[in-house]
Amino acid sequence: MTVVAAALGASMLGGGPVERPERPGGALAGQLDALRGANDLVRGTRADVGRDPALYPTAYGRLEAALATGRPIRGIRPGALADLARTDVLDTPAWRAHYVCLALGSSTTGDPVAVLERAGIREQAEKEALGYLLVPDDGDDSLTSLATRAAFLQTLTCLGHDDQVPRSILDRLASDTARAGQPVPALHAVEALGQAGVRARATRVLRDADAELSRTGCRGSDPIQRAALTLLRQRLTPSTRSCLLPALNDPDTQTRWLVRRALVSRSATAHSLPVSLPAPVGRLRSDGLVGKSPVQLGTLTATYNAARALTASAQQTHTPDWLERRLRRMGSAAGPDLDPSDRVLLAMICHRLALSDCGPQAEKGAEEAAGLEVPARLTAENQRAWYGAMAARAEFGPGCRRTTVELPEGQDAGQLPESQGSRPASLSSRSLRIAAVLADSGCTALATRLTEEYDLVARARQALRDGDLLTASDAVQAALASDQVIPQDFWDGLPALLEPYRDAKFPDLYAPSPGGVASADATRAAYYLLA
Repeated sequence: MTVVAAALGASMLGGGPVERPERPGGALAGQLDALRGANDLVRGTRADVGRDPALYPTAYGRLEAALATGRPIRGIRPGALADLARTDVLDTPAWRAHYVCLALGSSTTGDPVAVLERAGIREQAEKEALGYLLVPDDGDDSLTSLATRAAFLQTLTCLGHDDQVPRSILDRLASDTARAGQPVPALHAVEALGQAGVRARATRVLRDADAELSRTGCRGSDPIQRAALTLLRQRLTPSTRSCLLPALNDPDTQTRWLVRRALVSRSATAHSLPVSLPAPVGRLRSDGLVGKSPVQLGTLTATYNAARALTASAQQTHTPDWLERRLRRMGSAAGPDLDPSDRVLLAMICHRLALSDCGPQAEKGAEEAAGLEVPARLTAENQRAWYGAMAARAEFGPGCRRTTVELPEGQDAGQLPESQGSRPASLSSRSLRIAAVLADSGCTALATRLTEEYDLVARARQALRDGDLLTASDAVQAALASDQVIPQDFWDGLPALLEPYRDAKFPDLYAPSPGGVASADATRAAYYLLA
């Protein structure tokens, strides 16, 4: 999201310009290597994710292990899986329930209902899954929606509640499956509907299969999509087998599982192709769980934060070569087709870094960004769609879109009330994030109206004292947008206030809290403060 014009100019105090401290960040571009992921995108954090178990690798790692042995594998300790389902909070309850069902489906023992009850999330998971199936999030693109509905239908089937899903909802899912343009979500939907007793067919994927395979060679096709297409077609050719074999070492466990499924499928036997494969690279622990991959991948979201930091520090012309090459490969016609949300993010990154040759996928992403509708009113249900549309508008500059916002009442960053009620004594981090997004998107009048009764500079100082760099940055951006007076002593003292947030090993990168390791969003926040 771009900084509003007020943030780029000098603040005014007593009719004269206020001098800003010397701009740091001369080594930022080089130090981004510390955040370089194995896929040449920027990682969200420099922290090592370690090898602790997680639900996602446990679910798909166990499925892959069962394929390799050809029989049910070692069971999971129910207590260990329940603890993981309770604490692995990166995913929502319904997604955690989905992974629990997949993990237990690879063995002959284990009750997913009992595990989710023990974890204390069964009712939440069932409610979320059924609610999404009945009313999908309108902020999700069609493929994300299809994949999510398929996963949640499979989860409800696993928990014995698929009978609560109306037939009309299943028919709509089958219809959307026929129109889907990507193999992976189409495959999951076909299989989920089959488990629920509904026949579905990936019509568009199968119709376009030959043209897609002839258009892309091994380098131009995503292994997970090619594996899913093979399973849908029930046909494994020698060329596809050659393309898929290297992906048995992919760091993503779902990719490895689908690739192995394709390579040992009946179609391999029918075409007299060898089915002997190397053992899985993942290993089951003694409790039946699977650890995270030591290979750490970057994301487009983190890369966009890094791009914003580079531009805020006037270092965009020094964008690392490895990152530019990766962005151009992703955007090229020869690369795998990206999801719409990824195309939009790719277009935003290339626009921010002024890369003019990011390819047709980035061009399509820019067109899709222009068509994003900003919800008329920000609610708890449409937060993701609202933030995504506002970010795209901020990046490409079409101006403020009429939208209604009510700031959260309390300090709970995860809640948005239905009514504003009485104003709190201080703005929460969530409220400041909303105000900063509005300011970035050019909605300065609305941002000012929501924040004018608060001392945002004092809030920024307090956030920095409390160890919250992101909130401090949002407070200052909101203050700049609303023309609040920012005294010279704040700018003078800012480098010293930010010093504890600098990464000890890479001092031009910043951590979210003092003494921590660098992250992409904290680095962006710091350079927006220092811009």
